[in-house]
Amino acid sequence: MTRWDISSIALRLVTFSMMAFLIFPIAVTLIVAVNPREFVLPPNGFTLDWFRAAWSSKTFLRGMGVSLVLGLAAALIANALALPAAIALARTNFPGKGAINLILMTPLLIPTTILSLALYIYFVRVGYGSGLVPLLVGHAIHIMPYAVRILTASLLNFDPSYEEAARNVGAGRIRTLFSVTLPVIRTGLISSLTLCFILSWNDFPISVFLAPPSWTPLPVELYSYIKFQYDAVAAALASSLILLSAVAMVVIDRLAGLRRVLRS
Repeated sequence: MTRWDISSIALRLVTFSMMAFLIFPIAVTLIVAVNPREFVLPPNGFTLDWFRAAWSSKTFLRGMGVSLVLGLAAALIANALALPAAIALARTNFPGKGAINLILMTPLLIPTTILSLALYIYFVRVGYGSGLVPLLVGHAIHIMPYAVRILTASLLNFDPSYEEAARNVGAGRIRTLFSVTLPVIRTGLISSLTLCFILSWNDFPISVFLAPPSWTPLPVELYSYIKFQYDAVAAALASSLILLSAVAMVVIDRLAGLRRVLRS
């Protein structure tokens, strides 16, 4: 066995070990969610009672409604702001393009907890503190880099000659955008909206810092429940969110391709 073979085997072992480390908590959560004996492992049966309890809880249903509205609004705002930025990055070359792209990606480089605390301090100093507007702004800032990446990837795979042809026959920039550009990149736009919604739906740090008491998203409600209740209802709800996120990732992969999005 050569040195290269040993290195390849070691790399695979490390890779599979890291994957197992990441998947293990998810697997335990899924098992507990259908275990009649709650957190006692190994499981001794199968039940959906915890799921029924989770999806019939008024507190969780209210949190789902808040997260639904918040996720949709934040996704729309983030993509509306990301679209012109993506067009500029994909279609033009200008001084400082790399710096602007780095600034747009900054929320990905800063730990979410630190970003959330910074946003909270800023809004407190300008007189807002926690509230609906700061919460919506925080979510939009957090998910906007993902929208920029996906839309830029879609535009880079779209022949700009179609836009030039539309402008040559008299269409203005706005008409070209809505009649040519958006229809062609609609799969990327749908993928971006879906991913942004899922990220906003699952976000905890920004929500716990900026959400007002009367408008609490689902992750914060789930956290509050776990602190005071020791049963598998929280595991069932978390499992539901995991499965929904997995379905969303499959949809995005089918529409736009995760590899193309991640390397853009």
